[in-house]
Order: sequence, then structure tokens, then C-alpha cells
Amino acid sequence: MVLLVEDEPTLSKLVGSLLDESGYEHISIADHRQIAKAIVRWQPRCVILDGDPGSRGHELSWADAAAIRRANPELPVLMFTADPRALAEARAGTTARSKAAGYAGVIDKPFLIVEFLATLKHAVDTPQLAQGANGKGLAADAIKVFPDLDAPAAAEWAFADFFSTAVHELRTPLTSIAGQLQFAERLLAKGDPARATEALAHAREQTKRMNRLLAELLDHARVSAGALSLEVVTFDLAATIATTIGLHEHEDTPRIIFTALPAVRIQGDPERIAQIVSNLLDNAIKYSPPGSPIGVALTIVGDEAQIRVSDRGLGVPDEERGLLFAPFFRTSRTRDIAGTGLGLHISRRIAEQHHGRLWLEPSSDGSVFVLALPIAKD
Repeated sequence: MVLLVEDEPTLSKLVGSLLDESGYEHISIADHRQIAKAIVRWQPRCVILDGDPGSRGHELSWADAAAIRRANPELPVLMFTADPRALAEARAGTTARSKAAGYAGVIDKPFLIVEFLATLKHAVDTPQLAQGANGKGLAADAIKVFPDLDAPAAAEWAFADFFSTAVHELRTPLTSIAGQLQFAERLLAKGDPARATEALAHAREQTKRMNRLLAELLDHARVSAGALSLEVVTFDLAATIATTIGLHEHEDTPRIIFTALPAVRIQGDPERIAQIVSNLLDNAIKYSPPGSPIGVALTIVGDEAQIRVSDRGLGVPDEERGLLFAPFFRTSRTRDIAGTGLGLHISRRIAEQHHGRLWLEPSSDGSVFVLALPIAKD
């Protein structure tokens, strides 16, 4: 039995398929907080530990590995990461946290299937003991409380942190693409073209995701530098919303209910405003039960046009509301669903460039986002 800890659903499915093909039983979990319980329940022979759990959360994997080693010193743990610095540190094993983690092997993202399976086989076939210099368990310098890595980073780290996160977000779909293509090759060699075609279809979906990621990262860089260009015209906001809604209705029975005034004219870039509305609709659809209604209402409040997008989905925990518009932030309720955590941040910045506002209203059922834009003056 192999325990796979991976919070990216597509990658988890791919690695799970490889494990199945290679004769390994496996259990997959996404929540790192459930590792200890999963080990007690399933008694795995190896743990494959995602080294990149969410934005700026990759440091937690070192503490997770150390906790596993303290509780289960003979259980091998493999690091699975896209961070080359973490790979080098884990392989060298000279820092306090790498000694505490005691990884039995490291797997790079993207990975080669042959190397992945060889690393896993070696770990499973060669259980290791967490021995210190005295031969009586973990060395004293390896057992320590790691710094509070959730604390606000120093200002000079921000630039490097952005690129570190951006590279991780791009390498995740790249890992899946490379893995799916290798998987398809193996299936073709085994005479299974149907499953090979399915693997190629998954790879194509990941290329689309990568294109979306690149577009979001580019927009993030532009809004951060104040370099996002706008083509300002006077246009009918109601018509733009209606057109955007039409692009999101793909079911026989429409689920988006639009309540609007006949015409509301504003000044701005209609494509960028449509981008904000599209992001709100994407989130409402992604995080709501299939078929549940989504409401869009356009009203006039004072000298503003206000667009309310409401759903009956997962909602946002009260303690996380203040972080919702931060770049790369994703709530604890949505981390198992693919996404970058950039959409709302970019949307708010675009709204601000239009002298508008974007916020989340308090709600006990689902989410209600409001976009407010100044009405065009005659």
C-alpha cells in the first residue's frame, strides 16, 4: 500500500493510475492534516509527499515528513516537488530540517515514469531507520520546531516569492502533461489505444490550463506594475453582462438568472469588465453544486452601477474573508479544486483601474460578490 499526498486533482489521478498499472495499491489524500490518521488506518509501506501544497505552503512538507519519521521511523517518505532548491536540499541532507525529514528519495516535477517507479521501488524495498549519531533514533539537532513560515514575509522576499509561486503553478500542469504523454506511450506499447487516447485528451486539457495560467500570470504582472492597458469607451453594461453570461451557459436548462435594467452606460474597457464578470461566473459554477441556480443582478445605487453575482456554493470561511483578494490565496474549502488564486486579485485591480470596487458580501449560504462601477456622465 502506498499513501499519495497530492493536492492537485489531475496530478493525483495520473500518479494513481501509474501506481495501479505498476501493481501498487494506493490511497490518495489531498489534505496534509489527514496524513497521521491515514497512516494509522491504512498502514502504508511508503508515503509520497507532495512538496508543494498550495501557495507558499511547500515549507510545511518538511514538518510533515519530520512528523512521519518521528511517529513511524521505518516508514519511507518520498518528496514529490517542483522546487529545485528543495530537491537539492533533500538530496544533500545536511540542513536541520532535511535531517529531520529524512526523505528516502526525491522525485522531480515533471518526472520520468521509469525514474519515478525506480525511486518508489527502492524506497519500498529498503525501509530505513531514523538513526542519530548515537544510534538511538533521531539526532537531537534534527528535532526542532521550524520557524513560523506562515508569518508575513520580509518585503524583500515578495518579488522572489511571486516568481517561485508562478513557476510552481506552471510546472504543475507541465508535470501532468509530461506524465500523461509518457503514460500514453506505455499504453500504446501494451496495445491499449483507447486508454492512450484518453491520456492524450487529459494532456490537451492541461495545455489549455497552462495557457490560462500564463494569461493570468501576465495580467498579474501588468496590474502589479500599473501597466495594464485599457481601451476606454462608453458602452452598455447590461449588454456586456448578457453576452458574457451566454458564454457560460452550456446546459439544456439555463442556470444563470439575469435581472437587469434596460440599459446602463458606463465608461471603461468592455473586454476587461467582461473578464471580471466571467471570473465571478467561473467561480460560481466551479464551486457550486451542479445545476444549482446562479443569480446575476444589475442595479443602480447612487452614482454606481452594481453587479451582484450570487451562488449556493461552498462559501468562504469568515476567518479567511480578509485574504480572499490576495494574490495566489485560495480558501481551505476550494484547495482540492484546480485554480491559481489569481482571478479575484486581478479582477479587483481591474475594477480599481476603472475607479470601481469589488467585494464579497456577508452571506450564510454560498457567496455574493459585488462589482461596483461609476455610471458614465452625460
